Amino acid sequence: MSALLSYDHALERLLAELTPVSAQSRALAQAAGCVAAQDVHVAQPVPAQAMALRDGYEMQAQEIAGASSYAPVVLSAAPRFVHAGDALSASCDCVVEASGVDLDGPLPQALVESFPGENIRRAGEDFAQGALLLRSGEVVSAHHALLLALAGVADVSVRAPVIALRGEDGALKNWLADQLAHAGANLDGAPDFVIALGASENAQQLALEPGREIVLAQEADGPMIGMPARLDQAFAALHAFIWPALVSLSGIVRVEKSLPLAQKIASRVGVTELALFEEREGHFHLLALGDLPLQSLVRATHVSLIGAMSEGHGAGEMMTAFPVRA
Repeated sequence: MSALLSYDHALERLLAELTPVSAQSRALAQAAGCVAAQDVHVAQPVPAQAMALRDGYEMQAQEIAGASSYAPVVLSAAPRFVHAGDALSASCDCVVEASGVDLDGPLPQALVESFPGENIRRAGEDFAQGALLLRSGEVVSAHHALLLALAGVADVSVRAPVIALRGEDGALKNWLADQLAHAGANLDGAPDFVIALGASENAQQLALEPGREIVLAQEADGPMIGMPARLDQAFAALHAFIWPALVSLSGIVRVEKSLPLAQKIASRVGVTELALFEEREGHFHLLALGDLPLQSLVRATHVSLIGAMSEGHGAGEMMTAFPVRA
């Protein structure tokens, strides 16, 4: 049997064949699901000036201090009625409901007191000028798109790597497509690399468990990552190769977490192994190492790669891992 190809060497070779995709400016509707290519900051404060949050009369809180139905405060002039969303006059700092003002008598009166900021949104209180709305490397979600629109942002600079996903249609392919979509990848267009479900022939097996049968090759339309149509192999390919490829192509930032291990991990020297963890009570509890039974994938919250030169990790040692679900 031929010697196993090290995981680190295989990954290095794959990444050397990838070129980061160019950033492009897109309208918010087209940017959703793509990876932000740069930070997005608020250009102008929102709201630009104080705004009413409900219908009522704009007032100066100081002018009506102590007012009540038993001791009305006479106003110097009839106040202006505003609707929710209206900009306030520069001198006003609160909005009083219509029932709190009496305009029927000879002089306008306030029947309730208020305080500065009541029923209003101050200038810049939603978004201060310069506030960070979107970080480079984040996938632009519908939530982001809504907040960006409310902040007056019309378009953003994004990267959208294209992945060709090949293989027989079914639950496994749908799962992988969903993972890719949440990672900011596009499944339509000229591919930056190819993922093939069902590939099983490899000239040299990888020193990766699970994942020994993953295929790395160069095809006419780009680098190809292939694997048998089994969940453990697809899962290994996703976290060992596809995610690093997407990081290289789009600059997507993966959110990692560090927690102490609940128990000792003994790993095999010479083979890179996937470890599945369940986050529980402030620790990572090992569910599976190398071999990934389906039950371990049900409970797993995080995944990590244990390097080929590692002999293991002790209980209480800090372990860094990535979320299982994109």
